[in-house]
Amino acid sequence: MDFYEPSVKNEPKILPSDYVQSVDNMSAEDFLKIYLETLRYQDPFNQTDISKSLDDMVKINQIKYFTEMQQFIENLKTWMNQVTFLNTATLIGKEFIFRTDTLDTIQRDTYYIISDENYSNVKVRIYDGEELVKEITMDLKKGLNQMDVSELPRGQFTIKIFHGDIELKGWSLGFKDTVKAVGIMNGELTLDLSSGLMIPSDRIIYIGG
Repeated sequence: MDFYEPSVKNEPKILPSDYVQSVDNMSAEDFLKIYLETLRYQDPFNQTDISKSLDDMVKINQIKYFTEMQQFIENLKTWMNQVTFLNTATLIGKEFIFRTDTLDTIQRDTYYIISDENYSNVKVRIYDGEELVKEITMDLKKGLNQMDVSELPRGQFTIKIFHGDIELKGWSLGFKDTVKAVGIMNGELTLDLSSGLMIPSDRIIYIGG
């Protein structure tokens, strides 16, 4: 008499006592098996629509994927900030020109204009709101240009620069300050300056001065 001895034995899978099967931890293979078994034993005269279950599983797995991806991005951002923080620690004690949109004569008497081209006899017009307060004629060289505002009244002002009748756009206004400390606030690298200001590091527009 011949006996059939299978070479592979089907052994039951032992799961931990706290295991809970649900669609959010079910593999695609397991779900497909359940789906096929459902179709196999389904009453052909009373078929069950499982499209909603399929749709729910897709949505749950999408949420799970994006949640995990968001966590990964946040962890990566934290790591990059830590690396950047270590690298920027070398900024402490050094002078930089920082971008600003305002002349604050209460804070300082000297500002800097960074020009992208050489210009002669430009007019720097200083405004208090819409009112023209002062006009300074000067030459701008490509790069850093110092501007003395000590004769202006105490307050905050804006400026426009004209070459002839044309208003120039390719320039930046800045002030000089020294980095006293660096830190990370709300995930962004910040700089503590000697003047007491705390500003983001991306406002550095010129090294030295």
